[in-house]
Amino acid sequence: MANGERLTRSIRWLQVYAALMTVALVVLFVRSGAATDDIIRAQGLVIEDAGGRERILIGAPIPQASDRVRTDEARVREVWGPGFPDVYMDFYQDYNHETNGMLILSEEGFDRLVVGDPVPDPNIGQRIAPSTGMVINDANGFERMGYGVKPMDGNYRVSLGLDTDRIQEGLILILDDNGPHGVLVGSGPDRVFLGTAPAGHAWTGLSEEFQGLLVRRDGETVHTLNLAADN
Repeated sequence: MANGERLTRSIRWLQVYAALMTVALVVLFVRSGAATDDIIRAQGLVIEDAGGRERILIGAPIPQASDRVRTDEARVREVWGPGFPDVYMDFYQDYNHETNGMLILSEEGFDRLVVGDPVPDPNIGQRIAPSTGMVINDANGFERMGYGVKPMDGNYRVSLGLDTDRIQEGLILILDDNGPHGVLVGSGPDRVFLGTAPAGHAWTGLSEEFQGLLVRRDGETVHTLNLAADN
């Protein structure tokens, strides 16, 4: 499947998730308030499944949940700790686990879907800036997709990121008010960038303004088509 088709499909799924959650919230609050015309006010709401497990957290911020892995240090050490260096837990203490919005948990207590302001940090590190948007994690709680808006140096960055199973960004669609506009495919030393970027930006490594296509392999630039340089 071409990268463009993957991106289109991911955006469509993102739209479907957002629509379903909006409908679910509307139905929930309409049914809750069916017997009265008063406005429902609450700081938090916890929805449990038939087995009594906490599965949906809604609030500003979301309520604490005993079943949630992310806020249980013992479980974090058990399920994630072995896959990282010993200093992982030291860094983990500074991660943001809260959000103003809605969080869906798996039966095992892993974060699966978050819509909030800001969304929590990934379980592998802090975000470069608070992000308002949506995050989708895999069954083990690792982020695989994120769509959000971040404040960056007095401007905003809007991005859609798809992560690989190696906990690396595999595809990024980005629009930065003060930086690149385009698509970055690949991670590490092998990547392709299609778009525009200011002079000296890390994504191109070029001293001049960029507009076009750039391909890197093993950290070396092997192909460059820079229309900006031709003007």
